[in-house]
Amino acid sequence: MTGLSIDAVVIPGDLAERVDYPDDTIWLRAVGHGEIQVADYTSTDWDGPPARSHPRDEVQIVVDGEVEFLLGGSWHGGGAGTVQLLPHGVPHSVRVPAGTARIMQVSIGSPYDGFARDMARHFAAGASMAQIVEAAGRHGVQLG
Repeated sequence: MTGLSIDAVVIPGDLAERVDYPDDTIWLRAVGHGEIQVADYTSTDWDGPPARSHPRDEVQIVVDGEVEFLLGGSWHGGGAGTVQLLPHGVPHSVRVPAGTARIMQVSIGSPYDGFARDMARHFAAGASMAQIVEAAGRHGVQLG
C-alpha cells in the first residue's frame, strides 16, 4: 500500500464545516483524520480562479451541473459523473460555464482545510490579489 495515514472513522454529514468563498460554498466533510481529506463545494463561479498548482494530489468528481476543468492548457467540459485526477504540482483550474455545479473533492497529502479557511478569511476581509497570492503561497499553492 501507499503508507498514507488515515483513521478508520464514520463522519456524520451534519458535522461538516461550512467555508464560504465569493462564489462557492465549501463543506469540509472529512478533515483531521489522516492524510486524506474530503470536501464538496457548490459553485456559481463563471470564470473560475486563476490557474494554480499545489503540493497535494486531488480527485474531483462532478456531482451535479456542468463544469470545465483546465488541465494541460486546455479546458475539458463534463457533467455529473465526470472525474478529474490531479497529481500534485500540475497547474489547473475549474469553472462553471452556466448555472450552478456541485463537486466532491478528495485531497491526498498536504491538508486542504487550512488553505480553504485562510482563503475564506482573506476574501471576507476584502484582501487584495497580492494578499491572496501571498496567503496561498504559505500553503504551498502557486497561483498563475
